Amino acid sequence: MAKRLNKFLKADIERGFILAYYELVKGCSVSLDKPGENFMPVVAFAHKPGEIYGMDFSSTYHFAEKEKPQTRLRRVRRKIDELQRFVKFMESQWEMEHRLVYEIWCFLRPNRFVTETVDAARKEGLPVELVDLDQVHERIRQVAMLEPMNQDVIYENAFLWAARLFREAGAWK
Repeated sequence: MAKRLNKFLKADIERGFILAYYELVKGCSVSLDKPGENFMPVVAFAHKPGEIYGMDFSSTYHFAEKEKPQTRLRRVRRKIDELQRFVKFMESQWEMEHRLVYEIWCFLRPNRFVTETVDAARKEGLPVELVDLDQVHERIRQVAMLEPMNQDVIYENAFLWAARLFREAGAWK
């Protein structure tokens, strides 16, 4: 019988990847859903002048077979409402418009609960994007190939540290 991966270790790697993607690829400041760190109701909150991202895992919606479609849509609306309040605050502070996107990342193939929720939100004109499994894989490849100049960034990030080990072992070219 195979030993199950510790839930927290898996979460560290996923969050390391998410953090590296938004910081190093998108150039954003990021806060994650750690107690006392994130003030938004999302897994990750990233922003830079002109752009604001809220990010959640698709599992929030994927395993929601007991919820009505309206309940899942209401959850999306609530999260976007919170994000839009922050957008208004940022626009007043920076005196510039900000593009808001609520991204739902799929670490597994999206099922009908995920796609129905995203489609319903889009029909309402909500700024929701589904980052499907192929797009997540592309983002993983993009981040895994990065070699930050600051070595502390690598040692502080579980995903970047693991990616560096794989590169050094010749697993990626």
